[in-house]
This record gives sequence, structure tokens and C-alpha cells, in this order.
Amino acid sequence: MPQLRQEKGMALLLVLVVIALLASLLSEFAFSTLVDLRLTETYRDRTAAFYLARGGIEAGRIILREDRNNYDHPSELWGQGVPNYPVGEGTVSIVIEDLSGRFNLNGIADNKGNPLPGFHRFVALCEEVLDLSTEEASELASALQDWQNADPQFTSVDDSYYLQLEPPYARKAGALDAVEELNLVRGFDAEKVDKLKPFIRVFGDNRINLNTASAELLYAWQSSAAPGNVQIILEPADIQEIIEYREQQPLEKLANLDQVNGYIPSWLSAWQNAAVEGTVYRVRGEGQINQGIRAVEAIVEKNKQANRVKLVFLRVE
Repeated sequence: MPQLRQEKGMALLLVLVVIALLASLLSEFAFSTLVDLRLTETYRDRTAAFYLARGGIEAGRIILREDRNNYDHPSELWGQGVPNYPVGEGTVSIVIEDLSGRFNLNGIADNKGNPLPGFHRFVALCEEVLDLSTEEASELASALQDWQNADPQFTSVDDSYYLQLEPPYARKAGALDAVEELNLVRGFDAEKVDKLKPFIRVFGDNRINLNTASAELLYAWQSSAAPGNVQIILEPADIQEIIEYREQQPLEKLANLDQVNGYIPSWLSAWQNAAVEGTVYRVRGEGQINQGIRAVEAIVEKNKQANRVKLVFLRVE
């Protein structure tokens, strides 16, 4: 009898062990199933959020296309953006920024390397933003000018410098496709590029919008020729008066400058190749459904005469 009771006890222990193992397996299976379910839901929500964000880009293009007056100012509908607009089970946010208030890096020289007025403006901008001497800023502008020179017969003094780097690379010999490409140009580094980023672009024409340009660029824009060959008409205090004016109302035409405190007629001569309307914009759309969030950023070029807003760059974040 004691032996029989011992055998029954072992059987009971074995049953308990088996039940514990099965419970553990079921628990692991349930947890794994729950994780897979959450991953599937997250993928579903992020996919739907992407389409909301992409739709935000198209909505932004429509907003810009419907803006048909002769000036562009952040007080207009496009400048207000669309925050957390409900769409179905999610929301979409749209932010539009006029990039025409920035300096176009591709406007410092033509494709043969001949300097344009933008060369001297970029020198002045580097002096203002990077706190460099004219000589130091000119070296940066010259390096960028050579980097873009597409003349097949042209050889830059910087060519050997680029080929000696690790890893080596060749000079672009063409227009910049992204602001970040400036990091590759001799003399520039991450710190300089980060400081310049709020003031520069690579898309659109070479004009600036006086309604959105920074004080630094407005001042630098006067330097359309080498020092000594151009007269600086507006002092920083005059630039500040313009900024304070446009904070209250837009410049609807260049002639509106005569309403700014301190205005003198010679101001107009300082704004060669300047306008009061934008031609290139950054549109950012962000979609959210539950915990799924996706963002899409686009650069678009606006042609009011053709009533067209062309997509020239798209990036999914």
C-alpha cells in the first residue's frame, strides 16, 4: 500500500508539471498573438496615417493654387496652416512655408562658373550669419562656385582636395540638389551649414520675397556687386523698419515701401530681382490615426500665371 500511494503521488506531480508547462505555453502563445495583433494594428494605422499626410500635401497645393493675388504674406490662408483637421478616424496637419524668402544657392553663378550678383550676396550673407571677414566669406563662395561649375573644360584647384579625402569624391559640376550637399563643399562644415540653413534653399528662381525674407538676407541682398562697386543704401535700422511694417500688413507691391518709416526713393534700387510674391514653398503634411503617425514633406513651385503648383521634391519621414 505505501508503494501504491507513492506511485499515485508521482503521477499527480507529473500531471501538475504537464499542466504548468501547458499553461506556460498558452500564456506565451497568447502574448505572442497579442504582440502580432498590436504590430498589425500599428502597421495599419501608420499606413493610413501616411495617406492622410500625403493628402495633406495635395491639400496644401490646392491652397496655394487658389491664392491668386499679386503678393504672398504669412497672414494669408496658406500661412496659417491647418492644425489637426479631423479626417475619418484620424487627423491631418498642414504647414506651408514660403522658401522664396531664402537665398538660392544655385544662383551664385551660371553653369559655366561666371559669377552672378548672387555671388556677392552670398558673400555678404556669410559675413552676417557666420560672422566671417569678407575674405573668408569670399573663399566659401568661390568654393561653391567651383563646385557647381559644369564646364567640362574647367579644372578647379579644389579637385585634388576632394580626391584626397577619405572616402574621396569628385566635384559636383552641377547645381545643388539639397541644402545638405553644402557639407561636401570645401570650407563648409556641419556647424556652418546648420547656421546657414534657415537662410538658404536650392529650388525655385533666384528672386526673394520681401514679405518673408530675413533681416540678414534683406541687408545682404544689396550687395549685388563687389565691395566698392555697390552702394549700401539701407542700414540695419532701415531693414528693421521694413520688418516691423510687414508684421502689421503685407507689402502688396514694391511701391508700398514708401509707407515705411524712413523711406527714401533710392530704396527701390536696392531690391534688384526682388518681389513681394513667392514662387517656391515647403509643404509638410502630418497624419495621425491612433498611435500611428507619418509625415511627408514636399517642395513645390508656384506659377500664378499658369495657375499651377508643381511638385519638385517629396520626402517621407
